[in-house]
Amino acid sequence: MRPARPFAGRVMPALAGRYRRLTMPTLTPVDRALLETPLPPLRRLALPGGEVVEYRRTGRAGPPVVLVHGIGASSAGYRAQLAGLAGAFRVVAWNAPGYGGSTPLPQAAPDVLHYAERLQALIEALALGPVHLVGSSWGTLIAGAHAATFPRQVTSLVLAVPPRGYGMLDPAERARRLAIRLDPALRPEALEAQVARYLGPDPDPLVVRRFGAQRAAIRAAGLAQATRMLFACDALERAATITTRTLVLAGDADRVTPAAAHAWPLRDALPHARGASFAGCGHLLQLEAPDRFNRTIAEFFLQARRDATEGIRS
Repeated sequence: MRPARPFAGRVMPALAGRYRRLTMPTLTPVDRALLETPLPPLRRLALPGGEVVEYRRTGRAGPPVVLVHGIGASSAGYRAQLAGLAGAFRVVAWNAPGYGGSTPLPQAAPDVLHYAERLQALIEALALGPVHLVGSSWGTLIAGAHAATFPRQVTSLVLAVPPRGYGMLDPAERARRLAIRLDPALRPEALEAQVARYLGPDPDPLVVRRFGAQRAAIRAAGLAQATRMLFACDALERAATITTRTLVLAGDADRVTPAAAHAWPLRDALPHARGASFAGCGHLLQLEAPDRFNRTIAEFFLQARRDATEGIRS
């Protein structure tokens, strides 16, 4: 196992060592204010090819931050980041292809690179790049592929509760699991079942409400495409090609992508990565500990930008 590499010879206090365990208390007043802030309106952008990308945007000045949601979420899941980061950053959260009003990809079984290319088209159309790129869960696959494919467009990369993907499975086993995931009759639909799986122990009722609300933009066709991409992808295969400074975040109560099997192997495979663990959190750090999540990634962004400005290479 390789040693952790400091950024430019300096280690941010909150990220000292291999990773530092972050304690998540019950929701603070700041957390509640962030989660109660109204969502900015949805906007729609027509790309040159006619495809539509739906997104939300906040902030008038500062470095650009692009937020990429997970497979069971939408731009609404980043309510607290759209609110809390807007004072220092220009923040954009998209609805991925096939979610909400965003045009699905043309392929029945798109590759992760198809999603990364659509994301780059949005970044170019909004004249954002280079950006600080944040992915959550399934969205980390897109964010990582984008950073590997368009490295000059990404100042720093945050991968929150990343899954490895299922591309490494035996083809027969992969096909069996994919069929189960694609069968609506075999997927738990009750909110209570989803809460038990995705959130940490004893989640606050406000977090539960926001968790349910972020799922409103899911469309059956888009979810099927996203699921096929998940099962074709192996994040570890691409990790060594990602040269961007990366922060990997995990919840130590995550039942969906336990860190020992997903986040930390990925962190170790990335050339310039560090990690942080959120105690008591499950699979949705941006909802479960929003203020801490915001402060952690903002500090990381600022450090990465200082290093890039100074021309320092780790």
